[in-house]
Amino acid sequence: MLLSSPLLSGVSPAVSPADQAQAAVIKTEHWAGHQVVYGTREVPVLGTLQTRMDTYTLARVRRSEHSIEIDQRACKVNYADIGGVKVYVDVNALPDSSLVFERVEGTPHFTMTGTVNWGEEDIDEDGEPGMRVYVDAPVCSGNLHVTNKTTTNARGFGDDQGSPIYGEVTLSVRQKILGADTKCLAGMAKDSFERSKGSFRYTKIKANETCKSLLDAGWPVAAK
Repeated sequence: MLLSSPLLSGVSPAVSPADQAQAAVIKTEHWAGHQVVYGTREVPVLGTLQTRMDTYTLARVRRSEHSIEIDQRACKVNYADIGGVKVYVDVNALPDSSLVFERVEGTPHFTMTGTVNWGEEDIDEDGEPGMRVYVDAPVCSGNLHVTNKTTTNARGFGDDQGSPIYGEVTLSVRQKILGADTKCLAGMAKDSFERSKGSFRYTKIKANETCKSLLDAGWPVAAK
């Protein structure tokens, strides 16, 4: 380890004043986040219904003068009941995401565009391609195996005190059905493209907080 062993030259490596200044202003923080988005989906017989998805995240954040880098994992994902149909995913199998919010020059505000996706690889290690999504419906229930590509565009609003950001978000989600474990689902499920809009909000938390501790205590932040 470099920090526990002597430098061969006997002196520290040269670091420019500019690099020292940049390192000094980068702050590491821990945030909890909540995002809620609304969209629409065509449901057989029932027609066009509104969808809602709530995502609760735990994040490690690096802040500088010009950007906010967020590495986060989902602690909980809730899909609202749509016409009697409930959808569940294994939150522990979802890939972590890395977001970079860039400051809008001359303002305390930020913009971000990012993509999270998986293809036919067995991302949840269940022996089937893609990710397993459980569908609970009055007519037909079971597991679907899907690919997913989600593109996020967001505007974040901050302040001069460095408070956690909040803002508006648009999601574009393209999903491909790779398979189903029942004939009923195989006949009804189709590839889809959906666009939804909503909001997000973060709050600071202690470094030792976990998904479980936050969920047990009641999630500390709510998007409007």
